[in-house]
This record gives sequence, structure tokens and C-alpha cells, in this order.
Amino acid sequence: MEGALSAIYCFGCALGALVAFIWGEKMGRVGSMIWANVITITGALIQTACFDYWQMFVARIIAGIGVGLSTVSVPILQSETLPAHNRGALLVIQSCLINSGVAVASWISFACLFVDSSAQWRIPLAMQIVFSSAVLFACFFIPETPRWLSSRGRHKEARVVLAQLNNMQEDDKVIDGQMQEIMENVRRDAELDTTWADTFRNRTPQRNLHRVVLGMGPYMMNQWSGINAITYYLVYTLQNYLDYDRNMALILASVAFTQYGAISLVPYWYIDRIGRRWTIMLSSMGCAICMMVVAGCLLEQTFSRAAAAVSFMFVFIDCFAMGILPVSWSYSSEIQPLSTRNKATAVGVAAHWMSNFVVVFVTPIGLNSIEGNYYWIWAIVNASFVPLVYFFGVETAGRSLEMVDQGFLEEPRVLMGLNKNHREVLRPSKHDEEHRFRRSSIASTEGTADGLMKASAEKE
Repeated sequence: MEGALSAIYCFGCALGALVAFIWGEKMGRVGSMIWANVITITGALIQTACFDYWQMFVARIIAGIGVGLSTVSVPILQSETLPAHNRGALLVIQSCLINSGVAVASWISFACLFVDSSAQWRIPLAMQIVFSSAVLFACFFIPETPRWLSSRGRHKEARVVLAQLNNMQEDDKVIDGQMQEIMENVRRDAELDTTWADTFRNRTPQRNLHRVVLGMGPYMMNQWSGINAITYYLVYTLQNYLDYDRNMALILASVAFTQYGAISLVPYWYIDRIGRRWTIMLSSMGCAICMMVVAGCLLEQTFSRAAAAVSFMFVFIDCFAMGILPVSWSYSSEIQPLSTRNKATAVGVAAHWMSNFVVVFVTPIGLNSIEGNYYWIWAIVNASFVPLVYFFGVETAGRSLEMVDQGFLEEPRVLMGLNKNHREVLRPSKHDEEHRFRRSSIASTEGTADGLMKASAEKE
């Protein structure tokens, strides 16, 4: 029954992704975040006040819907507002905050274990209300993304937001260049007249289905790395393999989650330097090695071998946090075309949460059936990520979303990673980006002037 309560939350998150698929584009990025937090707060209130198993069951689904909707809208809002030269680094902050939240929740839950009443579980659940309310309040100060505004024909508002994001005047050439790039992309999407069904087709030059699958990849790698086979059952592992009592096991698990949150910030300094592809490939190699060591150590049941296995579980968490984690939450929103970005990202998020459900469900079965050999499976899966990313992955570091889009239009192929242009890591500075947009704006102005002069001459 308790396992069902844990698993049903993931199902609710997948439903939240479905909500985003259907209504997310209409609500907008900020609008989706507002609704996501309202739904999460509603679910948390019902959980905190619940007095019955089925009330908690339904409340978990409601809260999950809010979180699922949020995990679609937040990465999209970030990717559509952050500059290309350090977009990856700033996206890392999201994954760092996610894990910091896990650590805070773990310590609050541990502290409440010593409360001898229903407050023991009501207080941790009520904390969802506190944090979601803070985010909901902040949403009213967050501008809608320029790309979404332009896609709705609200170009003046888009220009205002771009100027705010760049801390420039609205008539600056940099803003002109950015608006030109965005509006050209919007115009091209409008000409293709994309429907929701086109999200799952390759009938347009944008190769929507191809990009949906590419975007789903890192989301599923997040779960199929085995991270939740480690973190969900860490307390169980510490108690059963190292014979720690419950309190010590919970303290060590909380320490692990705190370390998880701190290490998550490390990619901030290199994800834009080495690119998304190498970030996830190096991380996958490290995770595979750690899982091999864990599996090897558990071939014999001794305290020293179990201690070594648990140590490498901690190292595994670090390897995961330094690569697979940050890329998985940002990649899909970077490679999708504007017309299907919301729907395609929602599909990836749904795949993520359903994979979470499966992993959490099968792990106890695997451990009971084949014990430590279960970790060989995760070692093989992690190792398989390396060739998959190398052959199929598209590099997005240093590229604007429109530049990524252009790459699919101009040089499409299934094995995108075999094309040098799709593997190259661009490292533009802020000055380089501004220079590119100014040059683009000037070229556009000169082209318009030449066209007007030519038309005038023809009339004469």
C-alpha cells in the first residue's frame, strides 16, 4: 500500500505532462507555471489534512499533476530566455535546486521522526505548500518568453522583454537582430501550419518526430541510469547490507542527498565548455564503472565488500549529478522547434516520469531475485548511453535555439552525431553574440533598403 502511494505520484506527474501537451501552449510558459503551483499547493493541502488512505492516494495524483506540468514549463521558459553563450551553465542551477530540495526534504523528514504524533508526516507534506507558494508569488514578476509572445503575434511585448533580458534599449541593434531571428523562425513555422499530430511525424523539414525521440533520450537516460534504484532504496541498503540502525541510515542518506545537491552545481563551470554531448558521455562512463564496482563487491556478502559497494553508490550519485542530470532536464527544450517545443518536451517529461514509475517498481523485485547482480544491468545500460549519444546526439552548446533549428533544416540525418557541424562545441562570448545580432540587424536593414531602391527604380 505504501509502495502504491509512492508510485502513484509518478503517474500523477505523467498526467501533468499530458496536461502540458494539451493546454500548455495556450497557457504560455509563465501561465503554466502559475497553474502548476496552484495545483501542487491544492494537492499538498489535501495531503496535509488527510485522514484516509484513498484521500491521500488522490491527493498524491493531484500534486503530481502540478509537478509534471511544472517540469515541462520551467525548462522551456529557461531555454527561451537565457543567452546562448552560457545557457547550459544557467540551466545547471535548476538541477542543483532540485537536488537541494531533495536534501532539505530529507533532513526535515528526519527531524520530524522524533515527533510523536501525526505531525511526524504532516509537517514534511506541508512544506510543499511553503515552497510552492514562494514560486507562485515569484511567477507574477517573471515575464513571458519573447519566443512565445512572438508566436502569438505579440511582437511589441516580445521586444520589450528582450530589452529587459539584455538590459538594453528597445531600439538597440542587438534587440533588432534577436527579434529578426525569432520572427523569421515564427514565420517559417506559420508557413508549415503544424498540427499537434505533426509532433509525431517527419513530414516537414523540421523533422519533428526525430527531434521528439532525441529529446526523450536524455529524459529516459535520467531514470534508466538507475539513479532511483540507488536513492529510493539507499536507507534500505544501509540497514540491510551494513547493519546500521534506522536513525543512522537516515542520517547517512540525508548526507548523501546534501552531497548530491552540492555536486550538482559543478557542471556550471564546464557544461558550456565541453558541450552537452561530452558532459553526458563522461558522466555515463563514470556511472557505468561505479555500477560495475557495486555489482562486483556484492558478489560476496562481507562487511568490507558491502562498505565498498555503498561507497561507490555515493560516487555513482556524484557522477550522475555531474552530467546526466543537468543535460536531461535541459536538452529537449533546446532542440525542439518553436511550433512543437511545448508538446515535444511534454512527451519527454511523460517518458521520464513513467520510467521513474517502472524503475521504482522493479527494483525491489530485482534485488530480491538476483540480489547484487541486479547492478550489472545498470552498468550495461549506462555504458550503452555513450555510443547512443555519440552517434545520435546533436550539440547545442553556444547555439541560439534558432541556430539549432537551422541545423536540422540544413543538414538532416538520422546519425546526426557523425556530422562534424553537429558535434562542434561553439564558445561565443557575450560580446560575440551581441556582434552577431548587430551584424544581422544591419544586414537586414541594408537588404530592405536595397529592395526599396530596386522597386523604386523599376517603377520609374
